[in-house]
Amino acid sequence: MRLLTEGWCDRGPSIPEAAAALYAPDEAWWESDEFRSAPSDDIRAAMNVWFLTGATPSRRDVKGAGDGLVDLVLRPTEAPPEPVEILATIDWNYQAAVPRAVALVAELNGSEPLERYVAVHLERGWEPPRTKGRKARDTGDRWREAVERVRREARAGLVSDEAAAAIQAVFPGIEFGIPIAEPGKSGFALVSWNAAAIDSGDVPYLQRLSAYLATEERPVHHLEKLHRESIALGARRRHLYLLVAAAGRWGNLLPTSPSWFTDGDFAAPEGLTDLWLDGGTGYIMRWRRESGWTYHETG
Repeated sequence: MRLLTEGWCDRGPSIPEAAAALYAPDEAWWESDEFRSAPSDDIRAAMNVWFLTGATPSRRDVKGAGDGLVDLVLRPTEAPPEPVEILATIDWNYQAAVPRAVALVAELNGSEPLERYVAVHLERGWEPPRTKGRKARDTGDRWREAVERVRREARAGLVSDEAAAAIQAVFPGIEFGIPIAEPGKSGFALVSWNAAAIDSGDVPYLQRLSAYLATEERPVHHLEKLHRESIALGARRRHLYLLVAAAGRWGNLLPTSPSWFTDGDFAAPEGLTDLWLDGGTGYIMRWRRESGWTYHETG
């Protein structure tokens, strides 16, 4: 078991420390029209990159500017422009599946929820079924039959293994806790659903991150865009800013401790000079080709 409190990579300046060291610009770039209308992810990335590089950002991928442009460009005072691409590790299939799972659990409750409380968990490999529509008629019938049995047994005080197996045959990965009397809680309630994340096993964090960047379709596409734009801009540096989601297939990439960044070997994508990881965990992780990993506290 790796201790998350030991073996940290080097510390860089915190965001407040870096911000205090910056000279106030003559004009507040973040109040410009291009940033007033920018997605919140772009503003968040632009601010953090500005704090830690001192280079003024501008938006490049704006409406009417053309297709295939990077999100931001940094403009150092004495160096060529530097492209920045922003990418969220969100698993869109997972994002679409969660509301379906929530709706199916609501069907378990029906119009008269149980007096007892039943925790519902989605274990590894969960996949909510399609239960509505002409093509889902058979699945929908089997789901409703299984729901009725589970609901009936839960009212009696225990969901049998046979009833659980019947509903799992339609909805793989769904698991039920023991019905209990708990003040303020009643009915079936979905309490855990992030078992969609890849099981990392014993694979070191930096190797998992390397594999994501090298093999997953979305980062590969965004890195190709960075390559094209760096040539067009005559850039010496190119930045990929990863907004790391806590849920979904790549939820195991959430950077919860600087100790992860001494765990294994990082194989950087060819040509990339700067990689940023921002998971809202209190740290911005930054990799530079010349010096490796540093962490930057956000508060």
